[in-house]
Amino acid sequence: MKNGRISTGGLPLVLFGLMPLLASSPAGAHGAPDTEGAPAEILQARITEQPDIQGLNAMILNAPRPGILLSYQGETPLTVLGTENEAFLRFTGKAVMVNRDSPSWRDLPNASDLSRKIADDSEPWALLSQSASFGWLDPRLDAAGATHDSGAEPRSWSITLQTASGETATIVGELRQKSLP
Repeated sequence: MKNGRISTGGLPLVLFGLMPLLASSPAGAHGAPDTEGAPAEILQARITEQPDIQGLNAMILNAPRPGILLSYQGETPLTVLGTENEAFLRFTGKAVMVNRDSPSWRDLPNASDLSRKIADDSEPWALLSQSASFGWLDPRLDAAGATHDSGAEPRSWSITLQTASGETATIVGELRQKSLP
């Protein structure tokens, strides 16, 4: 660069070098991907009601099996109750703790992998994440019992939360099986 001007002397060489990348290659085109073994339906989950708790955000993790992601940056702890109404996860605003005695914890598909990462096993509550967020495959969002007709009523699900003062609030949603085209 001289006197504030940009030199374009090498521009044709650069463009010439990029031309093969821009051209479509018949050798690279293999047609549509193989769909053998693909599911005929997908499970769609959505949140229909979310409690008004300051610092709480919940969202669905779309995947072949949907999960839920909670993010909580409140001032006081917030506990997620498990499938048997037991204390399952505790969000502190800066970390997520797990109750290792919770049946919901033991039923998670990846609980054994996560358990190996937990250092201290002397207390029932253990540090699970040093983040204010955690996502998991909750069985309440599983396909068992979901409707198989896109015109039918969806199946409801709910996850109960307990504040530090003992009050409860609920995240409510629905599941629906959708046929793929």
